[in-house]
Amino acid sequence: MFLLFGAFLAGMLTVLAPCVLPLLPIIIGGSVTGDTKDKKRPVVIAMSLAVSLVVFTLLLKATSLLVNIPPQSITYFSGGIIIMLGLLTLFPTVYAQIIARLGIEQRAQGLLGKGYRNKSSLAGPIITGAALGPVFSSCSPVYAYILATVLPVNFVQAFGYIIAYVLGLSLVLLLIGYYGQSFIGKIKFASNPKGWFQRTIAILFIVVGLLIATGYDKRFQTWVSQHTPFNFDALSSQFLPKSGNEIDESKLFNVKPYDAPELVGLQDWINSRPLTIEELKGKIVLVDFWTYSCINCIRNNPYIEKWYQTYKNDGFVVIGVHAPEFAFEKLLANVQKGVKDQRLSYPVTLDNDFSTWNAYNNRSWPSSYLIDADGKVRRIHEGEGKYKESEEAIRQLLIENGVRLDTRAIDNSDDMPVNQQQTPETYLGSQRASNYAGSPALAAAPVQTFTLPNALAKNQWALGGTWEVRGEKIIARGNSTLRFQVAAKNVYIVGGSSNQRGITLRLDGQPISSTDSAGADVKDSRVLMSEAKLYRLASFPKFTSGIIIELTVPEGVELNVFTFGS
Repeated sequence: MFLLFGAFLAGMLTVLAPCVLPLLPIIIGGSVTGDTKDKKRPVVIAMSLAVSLVVFTLLLKATSLLVNIPPQSITYFSGGIIIMLGLLTLFPTVYAQIIARLGIEQRAQGLLGKGYRNKSSLAGPIITGAALGPVFSSCSPVYAYILATVLPVNFVQAFGYIIAYVLGLSLVLLLIGYYGQSFIGKIKFASNPKGWFQRTIAILFIVVGLLIATGYDKRFQTWVSQHTPFNFDALSSQFLPKSGNEIDESKLFNVKPYDAPELVGLQDWINSRPLTIEELKGKIVLVDFWTYSCINCIRNNPYIEKWYQTYKNDGFVVIGVHAPEFAFEKLLANVQKGVKDQRLSYPVTLDNDFSTWNAYNNRSWPSSYLIDADGKVRRIHEGEGKYKESEEAIRQLLIENGVRLDTRAIDNSDDMPVNQQQTPETYLGSQRASNYAGSPALAAAPVQTFTLPNALAKNQWALGGTWEVRGEKIIARGNSTLRFQVAAKNVYIVGGSSNQRGITLRLDGQPISSTDSAGADVKDSRVLMSEAKLYRLASFPKFTSGIIIELTVPEGVELNVFTFGS
């Protein structure tokens, strides 16, 4: 309910977002061009924009219908429509002739019902609102959270949030259009379709349309973000849902005890028969959410396995809930191999539909929930680290349960903080890609030729050659290249190939085998890729910044994400 209300408020606040500011003149202009006394024009623009935004979002995010359409083509379309409307407004006689010959006005009237008749054209505001829908689709952190986090897990819930967001946005745009029209309508010269005022609006349409089509509106957004004190993203992010549990990091048992949710909607079990929280009452249980290609999970799992081996005979149970980040992680055979490769002996279950993930209101990989003998959650930990504290919490709950433990020392040897200068986890598919610096812009497309830039800044990456870009991965369609300027001690990549293929690595232009920095999966400067998993590319003697890692990738190899360690 909080996110539903938050989505509505975030929609209202979106009018303050840098990506919306340059479009406000279009909202007002579309409301006043034609008959400035026509009070229904702002309504028509807001309604058509709302419908366009919802339809565009669902087509792009919830189906595969637009998977082969590069997003920039949609930007060209939206900008082109705005430019066209500006030109037609600049030449109203031509506009009237086109509308009449194509019968667009009759169809536009029909969209609003036969009861509405007005001398002014409805086609303009309908087209204006529809063209702006795609432009508004990425203007809010809350909206991005709904699309990236809620939509893949619960379509019905996400659709409700989308509607709430769009209603909030449309309400404010309606008020802006209405009051803008009302104010301008009091100025007599504003109603003259051939006068200088409406011609100025027409030119404004053309300018904004060109900014959208060429991408310069994004530069304006960046300038506003950097040179104004108002931080829209920070304000809007206040409406994102919290974990639902108040975690007090100063305490070992850091949450107010509550009944552990049951394990629900699970597909398969590894290393165990199906288990339930109810039947495990009387034991100490650690529920750990993970996925087998996540480097953070891979680093975390040895500690969990050690705890399991140390305390399993004392009534300690671990349940690894495998929630897939990528499509290939839904396959039982892949998870089984991941469990085997990581030498995990505790029970693991597949939560492909995120049912248990949602039941625990979980937010990230890895995350663990420590449950006492009464079935109460007593400690939550998100991410890596805090191993000493986590093991101490396990021991105390076992002691509370009447277990007499020896004085074994708690191992804290690898509980080190991540270097703050480290390159962040970087996804390569179009859905979550960041810091891409090549040409053209990264977008979902069947086959596209990319050009490497002359230089890369810190944490930037780029493609060269022919690639197929999908939502959660990129696929080499030839002997292709990927370059990345990284800052890390260890470099990993998640990927795979249906047939064993070798990718070649170079560091700052030199074969990686000529250095002492080759990762564990590198032999003679090559990594043989087969099944989809995490591969170790580089391991530097110490934390290293500013190095360029270059991959030469053969046909058919699929790459998902880079991760790093320090």
